Amino acid sequence: MPEHPFIDYGAPFFDSIQMAETMSTDSVVPSFITKGFGRAVAPLPRVTYDILEGWELALLGIILLLVVLNKQLYPRQLRQVLTLPQGTAHTNQLLREWSPTRSFLGVSITLAYIALVALFLQKSCAILSRDILRFSGWNNYVWFFAGVTGWVMLRHALLHFVNWLFDTKEVVDRQEAVQLTGAIYSLIVLWPVVLLLLYNPYSLFVWIGCGIIAVAALIRFVLEIMESRFSTKIPSLYIFLYFCALEIAPVVTIFVAGLRYYSQGTVF
Repeated sequence: MPEHPFIDYGAPFFDSIQMAETMSTDSVVPSFITKGFGRAVAPLPRVTYDILEGWELALLGIILLLVVLNKQLYPRQLRQVLTLPQGTAHTNQLLREWSPTRSFLGVSITLAYIALVALFLQKSCAILSRDILRFSGWNNYVWFFAGVTGWVMLRHALLHFVNWLFDTKEVVDRQEAVQLTGAIYSLIVLWPVVLLLLYNPYSLFVWIGCGIIAVAALIRFVLEIMESRFSTKIPSLYIFLYFCALEIAPVVTIFVAGLRYYSQGTVF
């Protein structure tokens, strides 16, 4: 009995080997190397969906550096701002000691927040529209940065104007502190999402970032109502309507203008 019973060592097996050895290569592929395709082959540019640019990583590094710098220089102030959602007592203590909006912490965090949101919106438009050339580049980022800056300045301007009419300066300070808290939390959570978005340009990360911004805006909205209700005797319904005009109306206006520009190429 052979050592391997399932292998046939008969003549047909050796005949097939000898046939393969004696078969000429030219009979199998007669003109594979000598003639080619018979025409010139034009090289085509490789299709790529890479949206990462060097200056964007540098910008993310600067934003992270500002957060770390504030953590090292102003640890107590940063901790006070982060504990603001725990109650109005923390807000009272913070406002007694320092003004967050007119400090290095407030200005640097606000600029970092604007820069990060502008980068997120730019890359989101590039991914959702699949038009990298139209939305990428430093020049286009400047327009997004200017738009987010205008949105933030408009909210602050409306806040000061309305509170000037009703002479409620304490409400302004509390709302600005709440907005700074929302900016810090959004900055911390949104930064890794934007980093993932640069290396993995998928729409999933775009919607995750939009969800983070929406949740942060909702939390800020609730905290502003609570802080205003604590410092004034205005009924809650009027405070709610007030913040609808202050927060929701500008956001809806900018959102509708962005949709028109995205779909029609013009705002009007």
